[in-house]
Amino acid sequence: MAASRSLGIILKNSGYKLLQPVLANIDPERAHRTTLTLLNRISKSKSLLASVSKLYGNRVPELPVQLFGKQIRNPVGLAAGFDKDAVACPALAALGFGLIEIGTVTPNPQPGNPGVRIFRLNEEYSIINRLGFNSSGLKAVLHHLAHHRGMVENTLLGINIGKNTNTPNEYAHQDYALCLEGIYEYADYAVLNLSSPNSPGLRMLQHQTQFNQLLQSVMNKRDELADIHHGKALPIAVKISPDLDTEDIISIAEIALQYRVEALIATNTTIARPDSINHKHYNETGGLSGKLLTDQSTAVIRKLVQVTQGEIPIIGVGGVSSAADAWRKLLAGASVVQLYTAMVYHGPTIIKQIVSGLADIAKSYDSTNFATAIERARQQS
Repeated sequence: MAASRSLGIILKNSGYKLLQPVLANIDPERAHRTTLTLLNRISKSKSLLASVSKLYGNRVPELPVQLFGKQIRNPVGLAAGFDKDAVACPALAALGFGLIEIGTVTPNPQPGNPGVRIFRLNEEYSIINRLGFNSSGLKAVLHHLAHHRGMVENTLLGINIGKNTNTPNEYAHQDYALCLEGIYEYADYAVLNLSSPNSPGLRMLQHQTQFNQLLQSVMNKRDELADIHHGKALPIAVKISPDLDTEDIISIAEIALQYRVEALIATNTTIARPDSINHKHYNETGGLSGKLLTDQSTAVIRKLVQVTQGEIPIIGVGGVSSAADAWRKLLAGASVVQLYTAMVYHGPTIIKQIVSGLADIAKSYDSTNFATAIERARQQS
């Protein structure tokens, strides 16, 4: 009760502005756990959820877009990795996102990689992480999702799934199928994470033969589950790496078209490091996210759109921290965008800033319809 009153006071006093200086000066992973604990408590309280909606979500303008045959309130989503175990879905939805993606979820619990594993590159608004699919496991995630059933409103819920580290790649399809079956009734879409650089051997599943075999198995499982769930065919998305060469990008796009995958997510974090950056954490092993990933991820979006001819929606991720960043990914061919690192550096007001900025940009194309504005802009670019 006292904790709820304290949270209420924080929310009434500009919320994140009070917490941000504290979070910025402690270990990044501890800061993240603290944030999730607060969001979890908010998710359990109707009054606190209402306060979050009033302070953040209700201030995000409506900018409707279509995704997976549904209308969502705006094209800005939260990427996977922020809420791996689905402990804070209602609170995250209340912040004003058009879609939120939880996970990565693995069949069995696993701790991920040892030691210090998140590093901030503050001057570059970027992060290096080597978490390695730390997960409470499918059973725990399903428990959390059941507890929050019906509390995630006006927001698409994506669930990102993966294999356990000790599962050989030749049996990876079994892990993905098990997770898909478990999350089927809760998700608005499922994501096959084949691209984390922090889970040994995972990225090999993106190579042509393995990708084809895995996708065939998963899509067959989806069709079986659709029959069980009264014809509900859960949309499947595939999240890919920004470090793929052109040949692999083309191969993934062609196979995705063959199996009628409903979306491609471009991209995960990168193992590449820009030559121009000199930072004490620069050579840490792990995936780089944030501003330093922006151009690389956008280039992958362009290539995917070129190959698929717009037949598969693209969810653009990587370095989105402003309306201009989001607009460039939408111009490149993304249907919606996601962010994560920007939340770390700018807090939840970034959602309103980006959506408001996108609405202003759209108006400059003499259209009250956002999709029409994007099409006009693409034609002119």
